Amino acid sequence: MKQEANTKKKYRKYDAAFKAEAIRQMEQGRSVAELATSLGVGQSLLHRWKKQSKGGPTGPSAETRHLRKEMKRLKEENEILKKALSIFSRLD
Repeated sequence: MKQEANTKKKYRKYDAAFKAEAIRQMEQGRSVAELATSLGVGQSLLHRWKKQSKGGPTGPSAETRHLRKEMKRLKEENEILKKALSIFSRLD
């Protein structure tokens, strides 16, 4: 069956005890791939849980988002200037 474009993907929620047990097993040396398969979760999700338990950042900081936005704006300006230079150099 084909999914409609406007349907939302449903995400599963995991309680703190489930996450803690998964992290404990990873720290005891169980492979992430094996654990992900047995628990039915993605490997990246297990890595994220481990990082969160250590207090690490889970996504880009506000500063990183601001810098990426600024970089995009500057790249666009640079492209505009390149085009203007090529137009003005043809006029000579």
